[in-house]
Amino acid sequence: MITIPVITERCAGIDVGKRGLAAAVAVGPADKEAEIRTRWFGTTIPARELRTWLSEEGCTTVAMESTGSYWIPVKNMLEQDVRITLVCPRKHRPRKGDKTDFRDAVDLAIHHRHGLLTGSYLPERGVVELRDLTRRRKKLLGNLRSEKNRIQKVLETASVKMGNVVSDVFGVSGQEILQTLLDRSPVTAEEMAGMAKKKLRQKIPQLTEALQGHQMNDHHRWLIRQSIEHAAFLDCQVEEIEKKIQIQLEPCRRQYELLMTIPGIKEAAAANILAEIGPDMTQFPTADQLCHWAGICPGNNRSAGKSKSSHIRKANKFLLAGLVESSWGAVRKEGSTFQRKFRRWIKRGER
Repeated sequence: MITIPVITERCAGIDVGKRGLAAAVAVGPADKEAEIRTRWFGTTIPARELRTWLSEEGCTTVAMESTGSYWIPVKNMLEQDVRITLVCPRKHRPRKGDKTDFRDAVDLAIHHRHGLLTGSYLPERGVVELRDLTRRRKKLLGNLRSEKNRIQKVLETASVKMGNVVSDVFGVSGQEILQTLLDRSPVTAEEMAGMAKKKLRQKIPQLTEALQGHQMNDHHRWLIRQSIEHAAFLDCQVEEIEKKIQIQLEPCRRQYELLMTIPGIKEAAAANILAEIGPDMTQFPTADQLCHWAGICPGNNRSAGKSKSSHIRKANKFLLAGLVESSWGAVRKEGSTFQRKFRRWIKRGER
């Protein structure tokens, strides 16, 4: 019979939920079966009682699942006294029909006692705060794009086909024409088309046709003004968060500037990458491990000597999106190594 050695004689497993914590402690000598003790803690004031109980039991290491954001308050309270191993729920699944909160906690404690759990990357507090800022910036920019799309939808509803001619409706020419439409002044399509600037002046006949016979009324103007006010507010928030990100980046300014020397990576992408992986690369001993954690490596699906198709694994979506955007920027940079390699791959794929 194969016996898995015991790594820790006193450890705990915590199943984290929104309304309560199921905690289990595994205590006992390495050459004997562990004694299991369980307790339930509410989440209103859980950590002090939990920390006291773990201290009484002599536990110095704890394993818990990363359930939503419910694990973060527990981690913040316990990290000063015990070593925390954060486990991905997908890697620790009980058998169907065997799942209860206490059973999950006991399984975590027993697996942790034998060193069978792989911990997830836990960034330090400064990196967590930077991550909050960069992720919020991404959400705000998404909301800003949504407002611009709403404006274009209202313009289409009002038979203003400016988007068919102007590549950027919110450029200098587009904004001037839009403001004229909102002012309700009796302006002809030719006069509005005459507001075109630079290269857009070459499309004045098409622009005149797109603006002719529009059906803009008070209802459309009210909707567009609402979206413009919201977009202006979001713009201000994005500017504020940009300043906050730059302040938060000060401790890792050198790594930030080094990242921007890579083709395709500029200020926003560099801040996003630093926020997700942190400045300390000892967390990822090899480049392969970092690629796997980021979810940019295809999975393995090989059996009986045959390789079947497999998709990339689910991972950090914020880091993955940033790396994909940066890769497209890198292959578009003239003369870069990435562009040459990409062109070779394209030719190989066409054969």
